[in-house]
Amino acid sequence: MSQVFQFNFEKTYKEVDVAGKLFKVEFNDDALNRYQKSLKRFKASTEELQNAATDYEKATDAEIDALSEKQKEITKDVVDTFLGNGAFEELYDIAGRSVANLLSLVHYLNDLYAEETLKKSSESQSKYLANLKK
Repeated sequence: MSQVFQFNFEKTYKEVDVAGKLFKVEFNDDALNRYQKSLKRFKASTEELQNAATDYEKATDAEIDALSEKQKEITKDVVDTFLGNGAFEELYDIAGRSVANLLSLVHYLNDLYAEETLKKSSESQSKYLANLKK
């Protein structure tokens, strides 16, 4: 009698409940690539905004409006990249039309991305090292 070994693939997504709405955050190769690019854009744009917003007292109303709009755009990019197109608008309303409220979601999504990529690389490294010892 032959013995059958079974192998099952792990899910490549996590379900995330955001303010009572369930979203599926994918962790396949394409999604991870999109997340990394989006988070890189977010970091660069945030640094750019911090450098631009040095003195609000001297800034014109138009400059303040432009900075506010830019913050909204970069937050939208991350939220829509992780949770799907249109997610930002829906959650922006739920968050009281406050980008500051959504920034905590961006940080959560960043942590989720970092945790998932670290977990995968640690698992692979552990298995590789265990095989070397055999």
